[in-house]
Amino acid sequence: MFSIHDESQIITLLESHGHKKFRYAQVENALYKNLITDFSLIETLPKDIRELLVANCFYTSLTLHSEKTDPEWQTTKFLFKTHDDRMIEAVIMRHLSGRNTLCVSSQAGCPMACSFCATGKLWLIRNLEFYEIIDQIMWAVHHLAREDRKLRNIVYMGMGEPMLNYEHVKKSIHIACNKKKLDLSNRRITVSTCGIAPRIVDFARDFPQVSLAISLHAPNDEARKRIMPVENTYPLDVLMSAIDEYVAITNKRVFYEYIMINWVTDRLEYARELGELLKNRLAHVNFIPYNPGEGTDSDGFLPTSKMIIKKFQDTLDSYGIPSTVRHTMGDDIDAACGQLALKEEGKSLATETGKTIKKPQE
Repeated sequence: MFSIHDESQIITLLESHGHKKFRYAQVENALYKNLITDFSLIETLPKDIRELLVANCFYTSLTLHSEKTDPEWQTTKFLFKTHDDRMIEAVIMRHLSGRNTLCVSSQAGCPMACSFCATGKLWLIRNLEFYEIIDQIMWAVHHLAREDRKLRNIVYMGMGEPMLNYEHVKKSIHIACNKKKLDLSNRRITVSTCGIAPRIVDFARDFPQVSLAISLHAPNDEARKRIMPVENTYPLDVLMSAIDEYVAITNKRVFYEYIMINWVTDRLEYARELGELLKNRLAHVNFIPYNPGEGTDSDGFLPTSKMIIKKFQDTLDSYGIPSTVRHTMGDDIDAACGQLALKEEGKSLATETGKTIKKPQE
């Protein structure tokens, strides 16, 4: 059995049974335009093809373990179980502007071990297949359709580091943006990375219209190393060089994510260093208030005050660098940035941890 989203295998299956290639277009239209989930109900196909699909393909590889929506009906978190009993999360965000965004996972767990992120405490369990990413997207498309809404944006900011599962992320983006499939605009896709420098250049060449977000979180090597082990492999000079090459290829503004943690990332001198680092670059900074529950209790992290965040914004403004403060959504259901850690009713459901990269030297 294989995924119905694997176009090459579906076409091979059809042709091996004497069917013309155009039959795939009918399958494609039924799946992505008419949102049919039961192959036996695709009336545009003859009965023998429907039976062929039922016998050889599965519609989704994911099972819904739980679903939770916040009281304001802005955020819905899905906890999925994979075919091999791994668990992953995805989050729908309904913005007041009317657009609907899905935050998808690209790995089960995450190997990056950032100290402020709960997902990193799981370490890497395994990469997700491209169809497991698409299955998350299709689940959201159907869920929103029942609300008479449409999915507009996808952000690869869920569990995992997308650039470490690049080929499968790449394939999922192609499916999401294919006009005959989900037909989402490339400009409405954002991929976030903590700084896998070589892949940033690959990403620029493969997806010049897709947005890039960098989890920066500190403006110098020493401060970044304390909270992000990736700094040991790709220090800021290497990262910024790759970003400069990205901009040279795409001419696109880069979004920098900067988490505001009291006495850790919010020192006022860091605001000036951040301004110096990003000045004369195509940059937009998203300040992310630290969400209680990220990382572990022993980290002792606390959110930054609104006054300090405003001072950071004023400093960047003096450098001509635009910034926004990200509106926290879903923190009350553990669905906010950095909180995806396989929790249900406050209890961890993780039964396995994976491997992490080398941690920074003390």
